[in-house]
Amino acid sequence: YQRRVRADKEEFCQWTAACRLASKGKPISDSTYESEIEMVRSMANMQEHSQTLKLNRHKRAPVNHDEIKTEDLVSARVSRKYRPEQLANLIMDAHNMLPRREFTATELRLNYILKWERLMDFGMTYFIVKFDKSKKEELLSVGRTSMSRIDLSPPHDILKTWHWTSVQGWHVNWEVEKLTFEVDSDSFTFSCNSAYIKVVHEYIGGYIFLTIRKESDTELDKEMFYKLTGGWQ
Repeated sequence: YQRRVRADKEEFCQWTAACRLASKGKPISDSTYESEIEMVRSMANMQEHSQTLKLNRHKRAPVNHDEIKTEDLVSARVSRKYRPEQLANLIMDAHNMLPRREFTATELRLNYILKWERLMDFGMTYFIVKFDKSKKEELLSVGRTSMSRIDLSPPHDILKTWHWTSVQGWHVNWEVEKLTFEVDSDSFTFSCNSAYIKVVHEYIGGYIFLTIRKESDTELDKEMFYKLTGGWQ
């Protein structure tokens, strides 16, 4: 039975890693597949450990939430969702999940950055835009692997996502300050109401540059970078 559970867990890690790559427009033959599996495996182990901590929480001495300044560790938005004693318990659980050894300051910073990168909204930049043929403003999120069209009203549903690998081209009409991009046989045009359209153009060009750049490239192709992010001069 334990052997079967381990096999199911490993299969889950492989499938989840493949889905994560697919969401970025990459196949499982990509060089980052193994690192994605390791990341998913690490998260699965953390979840198992978290369940164990919750089962053993009643054996732990009560946490004095006055000794933990939760406002220094979580945002005000999160603080409003939980009582101080709940946050103190959650913080202690997270602390107990760390390996029992001394960490250097550099290792702690790296661990923080790695967990930050795993957040759903990591690296996303948002613009308020208005697409042609649309009667209302919407959000455009621009990230490392894709850009998404999002409803501006709560709960901010994602209406459409375009991966950089599927974008065939884009250009800006500088006179009317509108950007048009082509995906497959469709084209989409929008204006930006929260920033100059030049900023959106630079973001798109920069991320597409990173997408087409090979990992083996040691030198930066400055000419290609300026070609993709320029165009207004």
